[in-house]
Amino acid sequence: MENQSKKDIYIGYVGEKKVYDSGVSKFPISFRTEQLDEMKKFASDAGNVNMDLVMKTDGTAFISVFNPRHPDNAKYAKNAASQVVAKSEGEDLPF
Repeated sequence: MENQSKKDIYIGYVGEKKVYDSGVSKFPISFRTEQLDEMKKFASDAGNVNMDLVMKTDGTAFISVFNPRHPDNAKYAKNAASQVVAKSEGEDLPF
């Protein structure tokens, strides 16, 4: 449940960038089985887990998993659970 409240989720391993003579470059990506189970918590109603491979200016990379249930992300998600969270966040404000 604690991860449901985090906006940015970082899961998996991204290895060193490999560049080939043809100009193609790739990053090896791996997940442990428990990480795959953890990612199921961030599935959309359609059953998709959305993530980004983020490449930093120093050449390293990491994976960011989209959390559709975080209030800041609820406006981008179309599932009912996230809409309820987004709506309830604004109701308790005193102004």
